Amino acid sequence: MATTTEMPIAKPGRTGQNSRRAARGSREQAVEGTRYFVAKPTHGSEPPKLDKEVATEGEALVLAFKSDNRIFVVTEYIVTQLIDGYRVMLVKQPAVSKERVSTINAS
Repeated sequence: MATTTEMPIAKPGRTGQNSRRAARGSREQAVEGTRYFVAKPTHGSEPPKLDKEVATEGEALVLAFKSDNRIFVVTEYIVTQLIDGYRVMLVKQPAVSKERVSTINAS
């Protein structure tokens, strides 16, 4: 059984100062199906305990820095099968769900 992955092809980068700005902005864009969690502190080899989910990587970084915790990035996929004659392939696609909103600073 073969496994395929659909991945977008990156566009060639620009040179100079504009490419640095574009790279900074693109880091903040959430990949579809990507979720950001700040973990509770753990001791030794305990499994991580995900505590708070935030909307962006930037929020996760700031919150983790303030609380001296770790962040976990989880990518969700939906797996479907693709049948081509006698071949069956599993294909993963980013899970599309409703927009996530940070609840950290909510009133």
